[in-house]
Amino acid sequence: MRIALAVALLLSAAPLALAAGAKPARTAEGTILSFECGDNCYLTIRSGGRKLTGLCTAKACEPWNDETQIPKKLIGKAVRVTITQGKQVDGEGNVMGETDAFSKIEFK
Repeated sequence: MRIALAVALLLSAAPLALAAGAKPARTAEGTILSFECGDNCYLTIRSGGRKLTGLCTAKACEPWNDETQIPKKLIGKAVRVTITQGKQVDGEGNVMGETDAFSKIEFK
């Protein structure tokens, strides 16, 4: 339940971040390496020889965030992610800061 609340808060904050002059969205292509959850859930991909990690806020992340795990069959899958800014929250839903967020995931 806390994770669903955190995701809802992250998604509702996205338009505010854009209005406040946040970094423009960018994309990256790579393969899924891992998915980990604590107070927030993060997806890590390998892109061009380096690891990129972002808050998993895309629609595709919703079931993974709810279950706090990604289906094993998705590890190693090729993806294109849209990277925006997302808000990190603690277990109580308090905003703790901003970081890169994967707001859209396209499977290739």
